[in-house]
Amino acid sequence: MACSRTEKLKTRPKSKLVIILDDLDFSWTKLEVAKAILMWRNGYSLEEMAKQLRPYDSTKDAIDEVALLIMHLRRRKKIK
Repeated sequence: MACSRTEKLKTRPKSKLVIILDDLDFSWTKLEVAKAILMWRNGYSLEEMAKQLRPYDSTKDAIDEVALLIMHLRRRKKIK
């Protein structure tokens, strides 16, 4: 059974937390997500997807952002 947000907060330490990946962009439009799903299903590599979906980002950041999107879509059972 999933924990509620309040229950999760109770288990958090009182000390200062480190927020990771705060330099990456986690936002995607619905059109970008749909394109990513099609590209993934058609066998595009992460690098190829990054070049098309994040042309304005550095290659390393773009690949990481696409990888996180793929992880999200897999967890949501939108892709295999």
